[in-house]
Amino acid sequence: MATPNPLQDSHPSHPHVSMKTFYIAGIITDVYGLDEISPSCKSISCLWLLHPRLQVKQTMGSVAATCISDWNQRPAGDRKVGLIAVAFDQRNHGSREVNALGNEAWRGGNETHAQDMFSIFNGTALDTSLLIDHLGSYIFNGPNEPSIEQHLVMGISLGGHSAWQVLFNDPRVTAGVVIIGCPDYMRVMSDRARLTKLQTYTSSNGAKFLGSKDFPHALVASCKKWDPKGILFGTSEVTSGPSEDIRGLLNSKIKGKRILVCSGGADKLVPYHCSEPFLNFLKDATEGWYKDGGVYLEDNVYAGVGHAYSEGMVKDTTRFVSDTL
Repeated sequence: MATPNPLQDSHPSHPHVSMKTFYIAGIITDVYGLDEISPSCKSISCLWLLHPRLQVKQTMGSVAATCISDWNQRPAGDRKVGLIAVAFDQRNHGSREVNALGNEAWRGGNETHAQDMFSIFNGTALDTSLLIDHLGSYIFNGPNEPSIEQHLVMGISLGGHSAWQVLFNDPRVTAGVVIIGCPDYMRVMSDRARLTKLQTYTSSNGAKFLGSKDFPHALVASCKKWDPKGILFGTSEVTSGPSEDIRGLLNSKIKGKRILVCSGGADKLVPYHCSEPFLNFLKDATEGWYKDGGVYLEDNVYAGVGHAYSEGMVKDTTRFVSDTL
């Protein structure tokens, strides 16, 4: 199952924005847009950029440049909010790589693919929260400088999986863009096991895959703790009706948040049908019995687009970020 760079055909040319590197909590952290902040800014919004599997933090530079430049096109005197973007290497990627095989899939010879991928992007979600804790100690730390008052997250592919977890687990992150990512890790990996024809899947037609050596019980428990579908429904099927328990979880996780989901209609690596049950539930809830939760959810599927950050996704992401500020 090939994993091309989803950004390879996007942003053929993009504006230049400044970038400065900081070393925060042992993580090399690239901050975009500091030099472009207007003196009239009263507060700062920070867009956290989480890159795809097998890529590096620099991959997200074009996303940072496009979003920041779009926002900065507004007259300087009118911009009371300044936008910066932050990128860092996901765990076991780029400057943090310790085991190249750990980034490969089952077909690439990695027998612990499910465990490795989840722990990597779950760790990256936790790193995002850690860096949110400490970023303000390194920038905008003068007595008269604006403070960072808003956080958004945007992730692509592996970064999209991670962005879902950031949205559900960090109350400071109030908006997010998920590009070709999935909120239901158990479902997407069960589907991948089926396509890979793993013995632990085929021997029971998938019935005993969760809890097998390829998706151990401890990993199932982690999904229940961190992954959106697992948090709300555990290993049970997604249900659509109202529930006071689910309402309480939604209140604690995403109340008042803005979410843009972009999926490729022809994506074979992270197929939309793996996200669809959860997204249908979330749309039904936020447009119906949970409308008072104030969640804005935009679920866009791009016909004919595979596992890629397409031109349409670029436009929608840029619009969504600026509309959120």
